[in-house]
Amino acid sequence: MKIGLTGGIASGKSMLSAYAKALGIQVIDADVVSREVLDLYPEILTYLEETYGDQVVQEGKLLRRALGRIIFQDPKKKKAYLSVIMPKILWEIKKRLEETQEPWVLLDAPLLFEEGLDKEVDVTVVVWVSEETQERRLMERDGYRKEEAKARIAAQWSLGYKKTLADHVIDNEGTKEESQEAFLALLTSLGFCSKG
Repeated sequence: MKIGLTGGIASGKSMLSAYAKALGIQVIDADVVSREVLDLYPEILTYLEETYGDQVVQEGKLLRRALGRIIFQDPKKKKAYLSVIMPKILWEIKKRLEETQEPWVLLDAPLLFEEGLDKEVDVTVVVWVSEETQERRLMERDGYRKEEAKARIAAQWSLGYKKTLADHVIDNEGTKEESQEAFLALLTSLGFCSKG
């Protein structure tokens, strides 16, 4: 069973992904893959160095926050960067999904629907919270100012829209434990048997 898990920034997706891992489910994390492709495909780092210089690459290392600040404020720069890195990320994710021997696999992918990865899994799950909750969590967790938090949220598809595309929705407005219970109930309904 291949499950696609998605959400938005500060929705709690990573928390449920970690919970799935603790239950013994193999997790393919798109964010981890996106970091690994920088090592697997050195031409990406070369592109960033040639485009932005030491603003984003110093001593062969990518300064992620600096890159984020640049591309999130300029749709053209974001599009150009994604056109270079995204094909490699998608290729790696699809390869790992095909090669896995595990009976249960969870693909943790922020851009599950945007990049068509929902077609690679059996079932899709969206972790949903209100935009107000996203804003508050971003400000508390990452120290963003309100405008910055709003800009980050606006740069993504809305969770309200993603909800309409998903097979299942986990409401994460409550406690972490409530969300984990709801997720476990969903997994159980799909046939998962926890070894714990």
